[in-house]
Amino acid sequence: MSHSIPLSPIDDFIVVGGNPSGTTSAAELSEWSRRTQATLDQAGDFTPRGRLSGSFIYAHPPDYRGRPTLRYSVADWRALFREFKEIGLDTVIWQASAWMELGECYYPSRLLSGYRQWDVVEPMMQAASDEEMFLFLGTFGVLSGEATLGTDDRDLSRAIAAAEQEIACYRELLQLYPGGFQGYYLSSEATYTPERAPEIYPLYGTFFERVTHTVKALTPEVKILASPAVIHATGHMREAVESQLTCFGRAAVDYFAPMDCMGQGEELAFLEDDLTVWRDVSAATGAEFWTNCETFFIPDRDHAVMKIEPADPRRFLYQMTVADRVGAKKLVTWEAMHFLDPNGSPKARALRQAYLEHVAGLHQ
Repeated sequence: MSHSIPLSPIDDFIVVGGNPSGTTSAAELSEWSRRTQATLDQAGDFTPRGRLSGSFIYAHPPDYRGRPTLRYSVADWRALFREFKEIGLDTVIWQASAWMELGECYYPSRLLSGYRQWDVVEPMMQAASDEEMFLFLGTFGVLSGEATLGTDDRDLSRAIAAAEQEIACYRELLQLYPGGFQGYYLSSEATYTPERAPEIYPLYGTFFERVTHTVKALTPEVKILASPAVIHATGHMREAVESQLTCFGRAAVDYFAPMDCMGQGEELAFLEDDLTVWRDVSAATGAEFWTNCETFFIPDRDHAVMKIEPADPRRFLYQMTVADRVGAKKLVTWEAMHFLDPNGSPKARALRQAYLEHVAGLHQ
């Protein structure tokens, strides 16, 4: 595979490696935490709002261990979905059926015969049907999207070829599992930052337009979900909106559930502006505005595998509150199965309990 992403083995699978030569700055981390706390302090004794309706799921996360499901049975998946139901979730978003850079595929594929394969999609899909979960199916995932789409030489044909690869994967999944899902998830993500070259976005636009219109032509009843990101939009909101309309203005997206990126180090003070961008993009494209509220925190990106842990409950409740205030119709999260695991780490159990108490308070 022609890419330069570092890879690290975990157990018997592969993930994107951390930065083994890097050193996380304790001073920078401390300062970020201070700014986050300052935003929460300024919010005062706020009344939490919003509730989750769905979570991303996966064979395994592409860049850390998480809660792997590579050998889950239907019964294992059903138990997981019942955990979700206990906190009110009825929607699951399957992140990807294959990853290009990892050389991994999670269903029996002829198209991707050179990839290492596990049979994960079928038992997951059967359990989702049994537990009446609304399932968005991700197909071919690309982690180094910009390189794959031809951003180095602005070659539009490479964006078209990338789209055709995802479409071919979808056709194969349709043949194997017709009627087994209700939605389609765009596994490859687009992100805006003020520093990014604007020439990137038309390539994403061609890619997303071609993929989504083909999905709709093949399965017009299937709803399409995207989870892109806008980071540091404050002071650049018009530019951020324009960038994402270039990416998605010609695409057929039913729901935007943008990553709020709080777990990845975005400034909590920027959250309302970031989400306002997506409210405006959704309105301009006719899509419904959701939000992907991240339930994690990355304290260390270095070493062979980065360190990741559940978020502070108050920070997460504030994220949901802002998303609800900005107008998100639904809130989903990345990986409730790990960061809200009832049998997980003490921090995961604490976050789950805080969320359950919040939901109970909504009914009073």
